[in-house]
Amino acid sequence: MKRRPAWRQPAWYTRPAPRILFQRQLAAYGQQVQAVRPPRRHRGGFALRVDLKLEDLPPQTITIVFGRGAPEVPQVFTDGPSDSPHRYRDGSLCMWYPYDPAEQRWTFMNGPAALLGLVVAHLLREEWWRCTDEWPGPEAPH
Repeated sequence: MKRRPAWRQPAWYTRPAPRILFQRQLAAYGQQVQAVRPPRRHRGGFALRVDLKLEDLPPQTITIVFGRGAPEVPQVFTDGPSDSPHRYRDGSLCMWYPYDPAEQRWTFMNGPAALLGLVVAHLLREEWWRCTDEWPGPEAPH
């Protein structure tokens, strides 16, 4: 007999209000934010495009993707420079070790502002690494 999968609570982004709130909270930090279709492998998920324009970084577009398999864990992609020792094979940013305790990585309860801060900090570290060949921050094995 085939067992039915256990019931799971729907992802936070399945309702319009949380999606809109998340998007507006990101936009409150002066960046252009737009909801976009998630990449094909994250079909059914939620994605936002942020046009990042900061003084110490080249202008770039980041895409924050929440997939159906792990709706609380974002993947972040950028169209900026890609050479970095802290990227996954799919090109997403490796901003924290997935098995770190909650206080060492982003959780949904931290909110969109904290996520944007972690993204910017990671991109600044990458830029520093490109200039000096030194990673300024904690590292975990890949």
